[in-house]
Amino acid sequence: MKNQISVVICNKNSLEYLKKSVPAIKKSKIKELIVVDGCSTDGSLNYLKKQNIKIISDKGRGLSYSRGLGIKNSKGKYVVVAGPDDIFKKNFFETLIKKFEKSEFDAATILIRIKKRITYWDECLNFWFTYIRKSGPAKSIGTPTLYKKNLFKKVSYKITPLVCDDTYISEQLIRKKFKLGVLNLVIDQINNNKFKDFYRKFYDYGKSDCEYYLLNINKFNFFEKVNTVFHPIRHFFKFFFLILFSFKIKFLPFVFILTFIRYKGLIMHFYKKSKRN
Repeated sequence: MKNQISVVICNKNSLEYLKKSVPAIKKSKIKELIVVDGCSTDGSLNYLKKQNIKIISDKGRGLSYSRGLGIKNSKGKYVVVAGPDDIFKKNFFETLIKKFEKSEFDAATILIRIKKRITYWDECLNFWFTYIRKSGPAKSIGTPTLYKKNLFKKVSYKITPLVCDDTYISEQLIRKKFKLGVLNLVIDQINNNKFKDFYRKFYDYGKSDCEYYLLNINKFNFFEKVNTVFHPIRHFFKFFFLILFSFKIKFLPFVFILTFIRYKGLIMHFYKKSKRN
């Protein structure tokens, strides 16, 4: 059944990640690998062409549009939406399909870990991954996620430059009575993360928080608006106490820094949006 899987990766200037992730996927003998490119300038396109990978351009229209475009052009019965930093082992997709078909889920996210941790940021991110994602039924999906392709006859990614795409698609799936979950299956993420990699990840989380707030501003009541704005703070306290109770004191600076960066992303994105309007 793995030859019924289309893998969709959205790329924007992720050449160093692609050099590690693409060769592993090519060995898996899936139906196809599609890379949707967001006007990269770092040599990604030349590398992908040499690897004979199918490339589609999103014309710089944003991640949500990019994912929808990749799914629309996929041909498999199943679609895996992955990041350029996800490393799939050779026989991973065969195991994935077996676990997925035994589950009750219509869309299932996969656990992520950094197995060979080199830097402090590798250790921090790995601890964060174990906190943020647990196997079992879920109310939202993340990346990477396996979908039944026919779901997208009833739901779709928003075509505007939305960055809270996981939340948006999850809410649609739940409204349509589809079942979401996290499979007890782990993939490796690229290691040797630097502060800039960590910064980019959580800054984008902040942008996503902002987009979600703006998307719902006219239908949320006061308490829902406050709840959305304070969402990172709730994560801060949960993660903070997890660190204390597990005696992982070295991660304390991490939780403060990630919360600051996330709010910086939220505030700066809100400011830029307000300025445009």
